[in-house]
Amino acid sequence: MTKIVDPDQLTNNAANEVVIDTTGKTIQLLAQGNLNNVDPGSTSGVILQALYSFLKEEWKDDDALNKFKFPLQMFTKTDGQFINGWTFADATSRTLVRDAGWTEGANEYAGIISLGNFDADTDQAYYANVVGYDQTTTDFDKAGNLNEAILITGFTDYIKPFLRIEAKTYSEYNLLTEQGLAALEPVLYRLPLANATDLNITETDTNIDGNAPYTGMKVNFLAGEGFTTAAVTSYSTGDVVQDGAGRWAFCSLGGTLTGGEAGAYGSFAGTATWEAYDGEIQIGTNYYAFNRLLNAGGGTAEEIYNWMQRQLRKTADINANDSTTVGQRSGETINGNVAASMGYFLGTQLITGDGLGITNFHASATNVLTQSAVDVDGGGINAVSLLPVASTGYVYPTVASGTFEFSANLVSEADADTRCVMYITSTFDASGAIIVQDNSNADIDFQIDAASVNWDFAYTTNSQNGRGADTPLAVTVVAQGLGGAQWILVTYTITGASGQTITVNAPDERNYANPV
Repeated sequence: MTKIVDPDQLTNNAANEVVIDTTGKTIQLLAQGNLNNVDPGSTSGVILQALYSFLKEEWKDDDALNKFKFPLQMFTKTDGQFINGWTFADATSRTLVRDAGWTEGANEYAGIISLGNFDADTDQAYYANVVGYDQTTTDFDKAGNLNEAILITGFTDYIKPFLRIEAKTYSEYNLLTEQGLAALEPVLYRLPLANATDLNITETDTNIDGNAPYTGMKVNFLAGEGFTTAAVTSYSTGDVVQDGAGRWAFCSLGGTLTGGEAGAYGSFAGTATWEAYDGEIQIGTNYYAFNRLLNAGGGTAEEIYNWMQRQLRKTADINANDSTTVGQRSGETINGNVAASMGYFLGTQLITGDGLGITNFHASATNVLTQSAVDVDGGGINAVSLLPVASTGYVYPTVASGTFEFSANLVSEADADTRCVMYITSTFDASGAIIVQDNSNADIDFQIDAASVNWDFAYTTNSQNGRGADTPLAVTVVAQGLGGAQWILVTYTITGASGQTITVNAPDERNYANPV
């Protein structure tokens, strides 16, 4: 079945497609005969121009109709107006109309056509018609590629369609903003809305909702305005500033700032009260501000993205609203299915949404995260979208990471009888041998308590033994047990990659003895 564009495919009787009732002055469309109302709307129904042309032919040829005023006026091929007291007979009739918007009595209908392709005819798009993350949404009448009319009476200043399907790429479109419209009109609109398989989705909703690390993840939407450089002026409660030391402070009680702005916020003079801003994250040696914080629960970049996308299809509030400082919580209701994007992959790089910072992530994510921080003096936060007016992406200094994989004899020994140490090779086998420090500046020196043990290394910033930034480092790993595993030496060269494996296979110990 296809969309009807030819008036010759329509017939005026109850057994076919159209019923014209001169008593009630209604036109009824029936999903029978040549006319069908199946998904998707792009390939079913009848265009308004064909219906108009059919009515003209009927009024010309049918004496019973000719004596009545004509029902429909067309302004263009895709928009019209019912006149002379005529209307559609019912809501079903309206759902059969394609390629058009129209006015009908006091009601206005706008036609919506999606450009691009939906991955499947069963993919259901929906729309919001009121601004705000706490608003509910309405499904379009048809699944699949859109071509239908929606009632716009009462919401002429906002409509935003969404297409968010599990395991597929997401799409959304703010019609008035994107097309520079002052208000919606009863005409036909074409807008981009499409999706495809999302190759970065590897988990099901069930697994994300019920299993670690996903169950340890949450997002907080923070309060905060301004995001300006601290200056001698008056501030209101909720203002966020960057102090002279490059740190971020939250005004917990409004007042004046009369001096000290060139130093740390703790030295600010005046009547305003300041505290550390919860949305501050250190990246490299600098500190940046974010007004959305995602606690990753130890998850990898791929796991974080899977969790993000799952939240954006939930109809309930996704704002945990439990960030560290009570007074810095936004308290906003954020329904997931209308919330702003949290991030996307560009190649292997996970780029966060504007103003969204990620904390507590797995070390393997360090090299593939770009965090989009609020720009200082960039205009602050948009009151409608709750997103920064301007933001910039920042990457962490490179962190090398991987695992030690130990032989069974090392693992099976009592932990206290084992030891593994990583040295800088050029200093090894001498009294001044230097133990390699990890990304937290702690020595890589530990008891062997598992077959696989994670390690990381500040590849960009570690300067031990005069090492230059972002240069490979030759290391020597020594490990041993007592009664179960011999002493073993393994050499390796650390690069800037994630997922590096250092295998440590110790021979069985057959000669150690410590008689009681």
